[in-house]
Amino acid sequence: MRAGEQASRTRSWRLPHGALGAPGSSFSRVHVAPNSSGSREGAEPRSVKGAALPAVVFLHGLLGSKTNFNSIAKALAQQTGRRVLTVDARNHGDSPHSPDMSYEAMSQDLQGLLPQLGLVPCVLIGHSMGGKTAMLLALQRSQPPP
Repeated sequence: MRAGEQASRTRSWRLPHGALGAPGSSFSRVHVAPNSSGSREGAEPRSVKGAALPAVVFLHGLLGSKTNFNSIAKALAQQTGRRVLTVDARNHGDSPHSPDMSYEAMSQDLQGLLPQLGLVPCVLIGHSMGGKTAMLLALQRSQPPP
């Protein structure tokens, strides 16, 4: 595969500082490989009983960045057709600096970012600090069973 072909299959975005009103909102979106019809727009998400599968969001660990998950994110997007994003936590990677780096603040960043991107519900996968952030978000957003 030539470099130009690879570039046309994946793209990433970086939001300007403060674009979503909260630190820690820098993310990359991984597009899927061309589908069997040859379209380069990306494959349609596979569905389970008529519903599209939720997006997958990767959260990196301490001293890491969204690029830590690039290869696994690309592979997951290609194999499943899901939307896959990698997110920089506040004070990491392309995200702006903030004096508050608590798990509560990082959870609030995600609670602001995910709905704005249409990613509720989604699957959160976190390593180390990202895992703790995902667990806190789940505890804060959990709903009692019906």
